[in-house]
Amino acid sequence: MSQFYALMSDNTVKYISLKKDVVTDIRNIFINGAARLKTAEMEEDEFSGDIMARNGENITYVKFFLPDDFNRIPDNQADMSEYDIEKDIPKSIFWYEERRFLFQVFNKRNILKRKTVLKREYGNSFSKMQENAFIIEEKVNAIYEDGKLYFQSYTSANQIFSLLDFVTEATNGEIDSFGENENLEANAGLIKNIANIKTRRLIKVLSSTTNVSTFTGKSLSTKKRLLKKYGIKAQINNEGKLILPTHNVSELNRTLEFLNEDIFRGVITNSLYKSNSKKRDL
Repeated sequence: MSQFYALMSDNTVKYISLKKDVVTDIRNIFINGAARLKTAEMEEDEFSGDIMARNGENITYVKFFLPDDFNRIPDNQADMSEYDIEKDIPKSIFWYEERRFLFQVFNKRNILKRKTVLKREYGNSFSKMQENAFIIEEKVNAIYEDGKLYFQSYTSANQIFSLLDFVTEATNGEIDSFGENENLEANAGLIKNIANIKTRRLIKVLSSTTNVSTFTGKSLSTKKRLLKKYGIKAQINNEGKLILPTHNVSELNRTLEFLNEDIFRGVITNSLYKSNSKKRDL
């Protein structure tokens, strides 16, 4: 029996069934990817809160407790739901072996829909793929073993498990720079007045991404629809910029979480949840 799994946005785990003839190939992708990410010669550095990508001689780690669903691995697969490619989009896929969890970031780009994919059938002739499929990349983004989560890219690891609590806070100067983002209408002074630790950490993370420009680059109707869908109390100005709410820290943090893609809707209940947790977002 293989040890291949999907980690969902609410941190539940689903078993991915494999035919025997592909088990070894899938296993080797993860084992070899882990060997490249973390070699025996690398020194280990505990994460300092600096979110800049790090590649080189050292591997970074945080001391971490896995979510409860991982307690069912490897012996209780029968109690798990099975991954359904027709409706499930995990945030990570992973392989388990010898008390090690080898994680690969997963998102919608990994899904191959049959309506858009052609496969070669005869010679140079192509036909439409009849079933959905997903891509497994030849890499591992994070490794969990002995109570530590190892990674080199904070951004990738944070897509698997929320590492916000480990991030250093944005300084006043960094908030000033954030407020100058050409895609935002934001009063840095007011942000600093109401900001708490969470606000500063969210700004620190968001400032390292292109999420703000990606969001504001969407059509006006799409932006308004997304804000309404996720219950964000922010407005769009006449120039298409996002106006950050700066009079209530809860509303500001929620908007920053939205921009960091830390909010999702449950497939079954359609309820809002915080990504990387099971906490319902009331």
